[in-house]
This record gives sequence, structure tokens and C-alpha cells, in this order.
Amino acid sequence: MTVTPELAQQVLDWHAWLDAHPEPAWRETGTTAYLVEQLEHLGCTCHQVDGRTGAVADLGTGPRWVALRADLDAIWMGDDDGYAVHSCGHSAHMAAVLGAARLLAEGPELPEGVGVRLLLQPAEETGTGALDLIERGALEGVTDLFGIHVRPVEELAVGRFGPALHSGASLTGLVTIAGEDAHGARPHLGANAIDPLVALHQALPAMRFNPAESYSAKITRIRAGGASLNVIPGTAEVAIDLRAQRNEVMTGLQERITEAVRGIASTYGVTMEVSWHDGTPGAEVHPAAAATLAQAIREVAGEEALAEEVVTTGADDFHYYAQASPGLRSSMLALGVGVAPGLHVPSMTYSTEPLPVAAAILARAVRLAAEGLRGEGLS
Repeated sequence: MTVTPELAQQVLDWHAWLDAHPEPAWRETGTTAYLVEQLEHLGCTCHQVDGRTGAVADLGTGPRWVALRADLDAIWMGDDDGYAVHSCGHSAHMAAVLGAARLLAEGPELPEGVGVRLLLQPAEETGTGALDLIERGALEGVTDLFGIHVRPVEELAVGRFGPALHSGASLTGLVTIAGEDAHGARPHLGANAIDPLVALHQALPAMRFNPAESYSAKITRIRAGGASLNVIPGTAEVAIDLRAQRNEVMTGLQERITEAVRGIASTYGVTMEVSWHDGTPGAEVHPAAAATLAQAIREVAGEEALAEEVVTTGADDFHYYAQASPGLRSSMLALGVGVAPGLHVPSMTYSTEPLPVAAAILARAVRLAAEGLRGEGLS
């Protein structure tokens, strides 16, 4: 795969437009329209659902598909009067996937019976977009799937590429505490919500697993009390963020916290309920997909550009695809662009120079996977 100056410039132009038009989860209408327009110009057939952002674009006719995924949404900063910004690099991901689509559209044709599918996925930041595309049937006939994500400078040097990104599992919980307000001078007449809140805060560090495991459980928001400083609040709300590198550890954390909430509620005579939401599974990288990306990196960028597989505590709903389709050969390309000072920081910057090379790596990986399908006799 050769990156011509003209292709490189187009990838950078695509990135500039996408980066300048950020839209948050489930509001990516302009982004979807722009991507569909560009892909239809390349000869893709695009499938959309009325009233929902995102799309599925096909190049070829299948019935077997090698897929690329691009996430569309930006991050919403602040409250209702805030603003959206592409501070997670999704504009880079989309530009690279568009570049790969162009390279694949220019030929040569893939083996007979194998097509390219582009998953233009909304709402990655809420952990719900992949599930939406799965519901739309986006994985039907897909045997191989590749994603892409920019990496912080601490994880990967500029111009280096990892053949797999081992994202961690994530889960958020909301604990509501219902007791009874009381006057500060008469605490015995109420059911204090602060005491069980503090007990929960103290219980989280005591939930220990094998120290070789990577995991964390922490409180991220507390709401209790009102304007009157002499009223002991009987209600409170506590948000919890859970992280674990392996899905089995995440399940254990969730179970122990649920059990702890029940015990604390009984001890303090209050009602406590925990609701879990906005979770994503940890990576289940398919070794064959990682090997395909590694070969593509070597062929396109050279052996010196190939980095080790990257392990990160960050989460990504890309891994729902493998969970929904057992046997799916999937892996994410880790893209070294020197992200600083970090992901999700509004002032985040990175180098766009590696984006055209990333596009060529993705395109080559698709071709390698398609050739493998012919070798397996699946086409």
C-alpha cells in the first residue's frame, strides 16, 4: 500500500473538517452525513436508520465481510451550556478509515465473495453505540474486524503502531441512599444518609483481588444535603466508577459492591439501591487479527514502526462486537501520534502526520484478512 502525497493530503483534509465539526453522542448528524457523502463518492453503498446517527457502508457485495470501525462522537464538556470537542481522537480515527476506504476502492478487487464493511459508529463515549450497530445487523457475515485508536505519548511514540489495544473493562454505578432528615440537635430522630455514604467510601479499598490484577473502584460524585446547614440529610446519591483489565475481575468487583451496599444499608437502617450502567467489556483480542495487523504494519511502515501490543486501563465499546459474535477475529490498531497532555483533555494535541500511514495499514490488513478467507475456502 503506497501513500501518495495526494492521498496523504486528502486524509489530512478529511481530518481537518471532522475535527472542526465535533458532535456529541447521538447527535452526530452532520458527521454522519459527511462520512456518507464521502463514502458514496468512493462507490460505497450506505445504510442508515431514520432518526439514528451512524451508518453502515458496504464496498462490494459479500456475503463475507472484512470490517473497519470508526467512532463518530466527540466529548461534551461542561453542563448543558458546554461544548463538544474531539478530545479522544475520533476525528483521527474517521479520517484514517476514510483513507483506507479510498485505497480499497481504488483496487485491486478483493477475492470473490468478500466485501469491505465500514461501521460508522455513534456514541462510543456513552458505551452504547456499538450495541446499536449490532442491533442493526452490522455484524451479519463479518468474519474480521479492525478498529483504531490514538494513544497518549506515554504509551506509544509518534509514528509507531501497536497491533492490538488491550482496553480494560469499565462500569459506572449510582447508589441512592434513602433515610430520614433530622434536626442537627436531634440526630436520633432521623436516619442519617452521610454515615452509610462514608461507610461505602471506606469499604471500596477493602475489596481486594490478586495484586497482579489491574483494577480500581472509586467514588466520583457525591450529592447530599441542602441549603440548611443544621439539617442532617436523610438522602444522598453516590456515583462509582469501576475499572478492571479483565472481565472476570470486573464481575467480582460488581458483585462485592452490590453485597456491601446491602450490608451497609442494614447496619445503618436506611434503604440503599445500586443501579449499574454505561459499562463496556474488556478487550478479548483475537490473536489472528493482531497478527494480521502486525504483518500490515511491517509491510506498510517497516519493522521499526511495529510496537508491542498496548495494554491500557481506558475503555472502549469496540469490544462489544467480539462479545456479540463469538469467533470474530477482531483487534484495534494502536496509533502513536503523541497525544498530550492526555485523552479527554480539552487542550489535547497530537501529530496528524501518521494518519495517512495508519490508513494504509488498515487497508492492507483488510486485504490480508480477505486473502485469508479465500485460503480458508469461505468465499
